[in-house]
Amino acid sequence: MRRYSGKFCLSFLLLFAVSFDGLSQNYSQKDKGLVTYKLGSDTTIVQYFEFGDRKFHTIILSFTGSVTKYEGDGELDETGDLKRVFSKIFMLDSLSNWTLISEGSNIFTGDSTVYTSRLNGKELSRRAIASKGIVFNSDAVSFHVFPYMGFFAPSKTGDTIFHCHLALGECRKLQVIRTGKNELKVSSNVLGRVKLFVDDRGRIQGADAIGSSINLLGSVERENKNYPEYLDAMAKRRWTEKSFAPRTFRDTARLVLENKKIEVDYWRPYRRNRQIFGAVVPWERIWRTGANNATQLRSDEDLEFNGNKLTSGKYSIWTYPTEKGWQLIFNKKADTWGTEYDSTANIFKVPLNVEKTEKPVEILTISLLPGNNDTARLLVEWEYYKAWADFKIEK
Repeated sequence: MRRYSGKFCLSFLLLFAVSFDGLSQNYSQKDKGLVTYKLGSDTTIVQYFEFGDRKFHTIILSFTGSVTKYEGDGELDETGDLKRVFSKIFMLDSLSNWTLISEGSNIFTGDSTVYTSRLNGKELSRRAIASKGIVFNSDAVSFHVFPYMGFFAPSKTGDTIFHCHLALGECRKLQVIRTGKNELKVSSNVLGRVKLFVDDRGRIQGADAIGSSINLLGSVERENKNYPEYLDAMAKRRWTEKSFAPRTFRDTARLVLENKKIEVDYWRPYRRNRQIFGAVVPWERIWRTGANNATQLRSDEDLEFNGNKLTSGKYSIWTYPTEKGWQLIFNKKADTWGTEYDSTANIFKVPLNVEKTEKPVEILTISLLPGNNDTARLLVEWEYYKAWADFKIEK
């Protein structure tokens, strides 16, 4: 378990104490509704929520790879951080009946947040982080807390409140900024940037998380219907129709020359009839050149891109696509999450050759193609675009 230095904790508490005065403190509000998260035309997550007096109940359906239901109850403290959460995970069996996969508890003990997963009373896993937090990547119930954030947001435009995003075994600073009367920006270096749209009472009206780790658009409805029954019927219908998105998978492009390897390790998302560039991957924004982790280049040999030398080793590679041209960026931080781009660690950038294609490429594909006289090509293909950079291999 990681412990933070006294200096860090004191600075964080002082900063938080200053920020706390700006809280809107609307947590006495009550709210319930349905959030639908889409990427393009795909509905990938649906969340029903009830909130009142800092307590919540939620049902979340995920349609990626299968149909999974997350259901849970929780309580937040007076700042909006997670105090205790109890959750269950279900999947549909071949007869369209819900089967319990695991149960979880997420408890702040006073100095640490402890998540425990169990099944039939047997402990499956346990994680502890020496902090409290507003978001915890332990499970969907502790992660999808966006419907409640507006009740704890700063009241004045321009004000910021700091929290912890509990991820990757530690506290990552998360900030909630009121950017307008009815708009908030929520960001951490793991989550990326999420815009939340709220009404004057702090109730969520929508979300724009394009370019973030969740990369979705959210819309909200509040109708007089039985949402738990509605979600159950939706889940079973989509399960029967097999109407769910394929899972992003990990792959490696590899080029071997005289027992020396050059590899690109990346995650491969599907297009699924969506507009990719200019939508799923926004123009003029840094892209991890894949999904999940930042794409990684490993080489046993020194390489040269457009006159720039890249010594043997491993690096993260990023792309900056625009409608006028693309750039390929090489970065020293090789093992990093896809939203943790650090421009100060850049080594160099090179322009990419870009062409539009007549036929779409369904799955993001990165290739390493051998050329002549110790040259090769790094090729990226997805949707109606292909982009490449040629390079030399220094032996």
